Amino acid sequence: MNKEAKESQPGFWDRVGIGLSGICAIHCLLVPVIVALIPLWPAFEEFHEYTHLIFFIAIAPAVYLSLRRRHSSPRITILLLSGLFVIFLAWYFNNILGEYGEAGITLIGSILLIAGHWLNYKAKFSS
Repeated sequence: MNKEAKESQPGFWDRVGIGLSGICAIHCLLVPVIVALIPLWPAFEEFHEYTHLIFFIAIAPAVYLSLRRRHSSPRITILLLSGLFVIFLAWYFNNILGEYGEAGITLIGSILLIAGHWLNYKAKFSS
């Protein structure tokens, strides 16, 4: 199956969004453990500073393309856009939130995104 056929399948971008949001959630759950286990690795902290921005940049197109494929309900649109916004806020205010606050806020954003993508995915197959 070619690339265009895969992308045109119902729910493709929702599955991509669920996967990316899940990876983001796992990242946020594991970072405090890794930081506690490797306190002498300063390069990790520099790399981690940009991971939420990278996740935001990767997730934003999946949200856009999921909503573009079919007119979603307002509830789904709100879940997806608020999840994306929460992840952006976690990255933007990372210095104020601290390591655990940033991870917690990002985890909330990931859960909102996963819920929105899942509901959108289900709606595409129930109609």
